[in-house]
Amino acid sequence: MAQPAFRVGIDLGTTNCVVSYLSINHAAESFSSTPQILPIPQVMEDGSVQEFTYLPSAIYLLANDELDKLNPTLPWRQHDKTHIVGVGALALGQRRAGQLVQSAKSWLSHRKVDRRSAILPWASEFTKKLSPLEASRFLLDHIKQSWNHQFPDAFLDQQSIALTLPASFDEEARALTLEAAKLAGLTNLYLLEEPQAACYHYINDDEKLSAIANKKMLLVVDIGGGTSDFSLVAIRHLETADQASSLSLKRIAVGEHLLLGGDNLDQALAFQLDPKKISALSATRLAALVQQTRQAKETLLSDDAPESLSITVLGGGSKLIGGSQKFNVSKDVLLEQIHSGFFPLVSANEEVQGNHYAMHTLGLPYESDPAFTRHLAAFLNQHQAEILEATGSTMPDAVLFNGGLFNSDVLKNRLLEQLNQWADEPILVCSADEPNEAVAKGAVMYLNALAGDGARIESGVAHSLYLQVGEDQFVGILPKSTLKGETIKVTQELFVTLGQQVQFPLYRSDDHIECIVGKERSQDGLHYISTLTTELDGAIDAKETSVVLSAKMTEVGVLEVELKASDSVVYDSAASSSKGQWRLNFSTTSKKESSGFDADNSVFHANMGQAEELLVHCFSSVGQKTHPDLVKSLKQELDQLLGNRDDWNLVTSRRLVDKLLSLKSGRVKSAQHERQWLQLMGYCLRPGYGESDDLNRVQQVINVTQSGTQFDSAPVWGQYWTLYRRIAGGLSIDQQQNVLKQFNQYYSPIGQRSREKLKALTTKSSDDLIRLVGALEGVSSDDKVTTIDWLVKRLKKTSEPDTAWWAIGRIASRHLLSGEQSQRVEEKTLFPLLDTVLKEDWKKRKMAGLAAVLMSQLSVGESVELNGYRKKVANKLKKDKCPAQWLERLESNSEISNDELNALVGESLPIGLRL
Repeated sequence: MAQPAFRVGIDLGTTNCVVSYLSINHAAESFSSTPQILPIPQVMEDGSVQEFTYLPSAIYLLANDELDKLNPTLPWRQHDKTHIVGVGALALGQRRAGQLVQSAKSWLSHRKVDRRSAILPWASEFTKKLSPLEASRFLLDHIKQSWNHQFPDAFLDQQSIALTLPASFDEEARALTLEAAKLAGLTNLYLLEEPQAACYHYINDDEKLSAIANKKMLLVVDIGGGTSDFSLVAIRHLETADQASSLSLKRIAVGEHLLLGGDNLDQALAFQLDPKKISALSATRLAALVQQTRQAKETLLSDDAPESLSITVLGGGSKLIGGSQKFNVSKDVLLEQIHSGFFPLVSANEEVQGNHYAMHTLGLPYESDPAFTRHLAAFLNQHQAEILEATGSTMPDAVLFNGGLFNSDVLKNRLLEQLNQWADEPILVCSADEPNEAVAKGAVMYLNALAGDGARIESGVAHSLYLQVGEDQFVGILPKSTLKGETIKVTQELFVTLGQQVQFPLYRSDDHIECIVGKERSQDGLHYISTLTTELDGAIDAKETSVVLSAKMTEVGVLEVELKASDSVVYDSAASSSKGQWRLNFSTTSKKESSGFDADNSVFHANMGQAEELLVHCFSSVGQKTHPDLVKSLKQELDQLLGNRDDWNLVTSRRLVDKLLSLKSGRVKSAQHERQWLQLMGYCLRPGYGESDDLNRVQQVINVTQSGTQFDSAPVWGQYWTLYRRIAGGLSIDQQQNVLKQFNQYYSPIGQRSREKLKALTTKSSDDLIRLVGALEGVSSDDKVTTIDWLVKRLKKTSEPDTAWWAIGRIASRHLLSGEQSQRVEEKTLFPLLDTVLKEDWKKRKMAGLAAVLMSQLSVGESVELNGYRKKVANKLKKDKCPAQWLERLESNSEISNDELNALVGESLPIGLRL
């Protein structure tokens, strides 16, 4: 390979990409000591080609009817003419938003989508789509071709390259970024964190470097279009041999990955226009509108900005905003949104919270709290010990602002006002003169430092890393701040079986947790990243062997974990070249199964965006006007998009819940709308717990539905009671008691004597209400016994359906599904119930047999008397030819499987959730 002629920095941004370079040949005529910016040719809307110093991170996918009309011809001969990248893509995307791919970098870090699956543009019905990995490759390939066109004698893949990414990218997102670069033909590169690149750009100027000479800690605030990064850099003063003083910079802390940036302001501005109509826009139309409000925001926040300006919104194919409409956008309203929603002045110890200014519907998991100041306060609070050690105070004494958001002095000054409120002394402001180019130019300076030319910022692993090796066993493998290239060995042996695939879930820890290599700990304070896998092939005979593990962060900037056999193992040399050594990798192929789901059930269905659009059409006020009959076919259309609903996994189900909650007002359009909304909500939120934020989801459902149904009909009430039965496990004891009161008002002796209550019960779907009470495992034992008595008396009537027996079985079960075992009714309550149920004809009343199983199944610490009843139940199950599964459950003390749950209580769990 030829020696590099240039050092190249690539800022692969969420909104824009910038490329900077510096010649290594000092003797060249064109040599410049300062990094230059690469002009990038881009196809425009009319098919012409223009050069820009930036490349918008946008890809427009050409439809078949556009291929002949628009023939994109770039200066390089061979290129894919099925898409357009850059400025022209944004312009074309205004007309056909469903063909525009944006924010590829954010999607590449989104753990809940299959990043190798063709899902972009999100929510679009366009048949040609890209994966986040492909989209990133397309951007890098366009950059490579632009470079090779300008430097035909020094191709980009032969240069020394630093590719930047957010400091908070997890290890899998880093690996995927590197993979995208390799797919684009770029192999000789390093990954560099964007805040560090900004620092390198700043300290490259001797005058600026001297400005921080008497400071002790630098806070780097990097806010771009889609992400926010916070880092802390310690400034240390070293005495050299000749008594001169030099500065040493060490990155000591990195914040969480925050999907929060200028895009959030752009959408907040969009919602000024007409909130009702905007909330009903499809995700693709909203994305197109946000492009226009982004331009408006930049104008309104510039010097000498007008008081207002108008935006023309083009009509979309959905006709949600019919034709073209003009809207007035106010500077004062924007500033109010910024001050109250995004940059409120808060106390130094204020916590992150939820807020209605959060991003609404562009598909990405944006932060629920859009206040940059609260996120920054949380970051600084988390690292008080490091700040205090470095500065002797609670605040850093210098701040470096970086990122496109700080092109606006209004925003920069507002954040500085907040920082100075928290600090005892005014903070030194270190502003990049070229915020749009600082990261790319700083990446070049980083390569200079690697070559020994210039100061180097010391950094290492951002967070401590752990592998899960058992049910609740997590082993530290790489402590925070471990330097690149340093191999850490775990001396404890692990046991694996040769000839099989092994999987080790990877976690990072909170920064306050001390990571001791090889020492086991619980999951508290650990956060899942991804799963590392390898195939332990090569053995002649499958056998268990012990292995030792080693880990390092490579010089390139990606995690490398290896297993090595610690004992003598015989290998089939024809089958394996590893000789007892295996590298653990993030999966390199899409794990999507035929149903469209990821094998580990942790990602959304690939069609989730379209499913969300379907809900918008059905439950938004504007959508109901344009799709009035959709409610009749909603179930079928959802199943067509997402597959059989029994196969919907946990994250897919909860994503639908969140969308339904955002469209809650649309459920009252008709009885059919309310029934569909309640049914889908209950199904997707079952069993009311198991996923993060379920507590909040359940509370929102209670707030929306606590007054009952809007339509007094049995089908609607049936889904109302079913919703609460399905989510009963997520209700607090008090909430379950409140639900029980609704049952009591109809089925208590007083309720049964009331003509008014009995009449009302005719429209209340009484069977579903009785089933609901059976799921309230948390209510008091006295209430359970009282409820059982009422139901037993009802069962004396031959006309009473056997639903009551199902409810009694659930209430008196020996194995509670969500409650504590201490909440079971006492054994002495069971014996008269079992005497009664054994007299029933289980061929006619099948639920009586199931109730007997639930009440007498094997349980720890049971009495001899209950054991005797179980034998009687077993004999009757055989005699009445009840399902064989009931007899198996009767004698089993193991966890109830998903299949058993469906058979026993009529409800399976979402895929990916275990009780």
